[in-house]
Parts: sequence; structure tokens; C-alpha cells
Amino acid sequence: MARPVVLIHGMWCTGANFGRLVEGLRSRGHACHALTLPAHEAGVAHPEVGNKSLREYLSFLEDAVRGLNLTEAPVLIGHSMGGLLAQQLAARIQPFALVLLTPAWPAGIFGLRWDNFVSFFRIVARWAWWRRPQKLSFHRAVVSAFNFVPREKHVKLYDALVDESGRAAFEIALWMLDRGRASRVDAAAVRCPVYVVSYGQDRLTPAATVRKVAGLYPQAALRHYPERGHWVLDDLDTDEMAAEIANWLQGHEQRLAARGRE
Repeated sequence: MARPVVLIHGMWCTGANFGRLVEGLRSRGHACHALTLPAHEAGVAHPEVGNKSLREYLSFLEDAVRGLNLTEAPVLIGHSMGGLLAQQLAARIQPFALVLLTPAWPAGIFGLRWDNFVSFFRIVARWAWWRRPQKLSFHRAVVSAFNFVPREKHVKLYDALVDESGRAAFEIALWMLDRGRASRVDAAAVRCPVYVVSYGQDRLTPAATVRKVAGLYPQAALRHYPERGHWVLDDLDTDEMAAEIANWLQGHEQRLAARGRE
């Protein structure tokens, strides 16, 4: 039986954004649990989200995973900010495997580039942005996140986005100014297999930065798609990506089973 999967979304998202990936993994026998972070419910105003810390998100995720009462170690899959949180969670709960889809960078890696600076410029230009709810404009979401997603999906995808924490954005982008280092990852404590995916046209978490994240884990396998953008959850290659993740996981499950028979 395939391992259970816990999926952790990124900025402005909810667990519902994993719909296609969940469908692909379930077809391969994985029970999937797509979590939604606190104050991220779609259609509900949450002004308190502006001051949510990565630490609060991480505590919620740890409690949520333990509350699932899984009978075996799960696979953690994180996208963007969820990829950073998945790394932090993996150091605490020791999952079966860790899958990072264009993960945000942890403290110690300088991830700011011109493309993502431009993407966040209108947000950071507002005073006290670091403690306010934040959301990309429709135009900026299309240019920076939905590039390489069919145009007819843009409005529906944008309407499903929610406000995000300015504090969490600060803790990631400007970790060197965060005294608490809320985005720190104990990479040495992550001992499971790691699968990292980067995208050549990603304007929020560039491939060069993702490669540095992969470099934190000697056991990591890196898969690069040169012609995909940040929103890999619902683009032309999502189904192929889900199949490749499932195949990689199956290989590790088979090797584990073979060792058990020795």
C-alpha cells in the first residue's frame, strides 16, 4: 500500500489548490491530506493573518499531522512557502520522504532576485507591510505566478487566492533582519529521501535558489523543468509531475520492502 501524503500549500493558497496533484497521487494509491494553514479559509476575511509567523504555521502543521493518527510515516509535499514549512516539519517528525516543489528558501540562503523583488514591490512599498495581510494584484499574479498556465484559468485561479501574512513574507525574504530566524531549517535533522523540483521560468522562487535548497540535503534528487513557471499545481505538466513523484516514491517503498526481506 502506498504511503499517506500530507500536502502543504504556499502563499495565498489553501489546501484546495492541490486538487489535481491529489487526484494524480490518489490514482496511484496514496491517501492524501491537503492541509489549509490558519486564517487561510477561502471566502472568509482574516485580518489577523497579517501578523502570522512561520512559527505559528509550523506548530499548526505539527499538531495537524499528529492529529491524523497515521499508522506509518507520511510523505510531506510542500509548494513554495509550503516547501519551506515542509522542511522545517520534516526535521521534527521524520517523514518517510520529503517532496519540495519550488520551495521558498530558508535562513542562510539569499533568495532575492530581480524577478521576485519586482513581484513584491507594491507590497513592500506600503508602510508596515510586514504586519499586514498581503495579496498580489491580478496582473502581478498572472505575470509572476500564472505564467505558463493557460490564460482561461487565470481569473478562476486568482479568485481562489487568499490574503497572506506580511510577517511570514518578511521572515522568508528578509531573514537576515529577523532576529528570531523563523525561517531557519535544521537540514541535518532531515534524514529521509528528498525530491526537489525546480522550474526554469519561475519568477517567485528562481531555479538557482531552489538548487541551493537542494544542496542542503546530500540525499536529494533534483528534477528540473525548464519551461514551467511557479504555478505547477495546475499547468500543462501537472499530471506528468504527479506521475514522476509517485514513481520516485514507489522506488523508495520497494527498496525499503526489499531490505525488510533480507
